[in-house]
Amino acid sequence: MTTSTRRTGVGLGDTIAFLSLHASPLARLGQRENGGLNVYVRSVCEELGARGVHTDVFVRRTDPDEPDEQAMGPRSRVVAINAGPARRLAKHQLPNTREEYLGGVRAFMARADRRYLAVHSHYWLTVDVAAQLAAELGVPWLHTSHTLSAVKGEYGFNGDGPQRLLAERRAVSAGARLVANTPGEAHGLHRLYGARQDQVVVAPPGVDLVRFQPRDPDRLRRRLKLVGRRVILFAGRLEPLKGPDTLLEAFANLVRREDLLSLPLQLLFVGDVSSDGAQVDQLGRLEARVRELDLTDQVCFLGARPQDGLALLYCLADVVVVPSHTESFGLVALEAQACGTPVVAASVGGLRDVVADGRTGYLVEGHDPVDYADAIARVLSAPAGGESAMGQAAWRRAQTFTWERTVDLLLPEYGVPDGLAAVVGSGD
Repeated sequence: MTTSTRRTGVGLGDTIAFLSLHASPLARLGQRENGGLNVYVRSVCEELGARGVHTDVFVRRTDPDEPDEQAMGPRSRVVAINAGPARRLAKHQLPNTREEYLGGVRAFMARADRRYLAVHSHYWLTVDVAAQLAAELGVPWLHTSHTLSAVKGEYGFNGDGPQRLLAERRAVSAGARLVANTPGEAHGLHRLYGARQDQVVVAPPGVDLVRFQPRDPDRLRRRLKLVGRRVILFAGRLEPLKGPDTLLEAFANLVRREDLLSLPLQLLFVGDVSSDGAQVDQLGRLEARVRELDLTDQVCFLGARPQDGLALLYCLADVVVVPSHTESFGLVALEAQACGTPVVAASVGGLRDVVADGRTGYLVEGHDPVDYADAIARVLSAPAGGESAMGQAAWRRAQTFTWERTVDLLLPEYGVPDGLAAVVGSGD
C-alpha cells in the first residue's frame, strides 16, 4: 500500500478506522470479554457519525455466517475480517491471528472507496497492526489500552503475560497518541511506561443519558419477586479482577448484622464468566460459597443482560457495588449513577474520578469484605434509590460525563476540526 498525501479538513466518505480484533461493539455486553471497550467503541462511532464522520470498525470474524459488513448506525459499519478460524478463540490464541487480521484490513482498505483520516486501535492486540497501517496510510495513530498490564501487575494480576506488557510499551515507544480515560490512567502511562507528557490526551468516556436514566422499576421488581426487598447489584464480567467474591462475603456479613435484620436483602449478580473467570471456575466457586453460607434464597445469578434490561436493574437496585481490584474507568459505576442509584466502589483507578466519595456513594480502600459491608449499610440506611439525596447527587454527577464531550476531545487528534465535521454532517 502506498503512503497517501494528507489533506486538511474532512470530506464526504472520509473515515476513521477503529481496530478491535478481540471484541465487536455489536456483541452482547456482559458475555465473555465484552464490556466497557465495546460500549466505548460503539458510542464514539455513533457520536462521530452524528457529526458527519464515517467510521469502519474492524473485528475478527468469529462465526462463518457473520456478514462481511454490518451497519452500526449512521455512517458507521462493522467489518468482519477473516483471521484464524471463524469461531471464538481462547485469549492466548488471539495473537496468532494478528498477521492475517492485518492483511485482511489492508485488503479491505485498498478496495474501499474511502479516505482514511486516522487509525484508532483498541487493546494491546491491535498495537502492531495499527502501527503498520498508520505508517502505510500516513495518518495519525491513536491507541486506547482500556486497561494497562503494568497497573494490573501492581495489584497482583498477571493479565495476559509479558507479551501484553511489551505490546503496550511498543505503542508508547512507537509514538502513538495515547488516549487515557482518566488523569490517573495518564499518570500510569507516564510513570510505568515512560510516555511523554505531550503524548497523552485524557478523554473521559461518557454515558448514554437516554438509556440510563431514573425510571420506575416496580413492574420489574414484582416480576422478580423483589417487592419489599433492598437490592444490592453487581454488574460485570465474573472474574477475579472484578472482585465478585469480595461482594459475596460482604453480603454474608450484612445479613448477619443485628441493625439490618429487619431489612430483607437480595444480592443480584449480572454478567457472565469471562475467559479469566472460566480458568478459575469463578461462577462455580461463587455458587458453592452461596450454598456454604446458606444464602441460596438471597443471592441470584442473572447472567448477561441487554443494555435496556441492565438499565432497569440499575434503577431497581438500592446500591450498585463495584469491588474491582483495578479499573481504568468504571463505566458500570457511571451508568448506575445516571440511573440515580448510589455506588459503593473500590478506591482504584478511574472509579476515583467517577464516584464522589460521600456524595454519590462511597469509595472503599482495600478489599476487606467488612469495609464493603459497612459502606453498603450506610447507603441502605438512607431512603431507597433515586429518592435519596445521594441518588439525586449521583444522577447530577453522571450528567457531566457525555460522549459529546469525549468526541470533542478526540476530533482534533483525528485531524478533524469539529466545525468542519458539523458542516459535512449537515449535508451528508
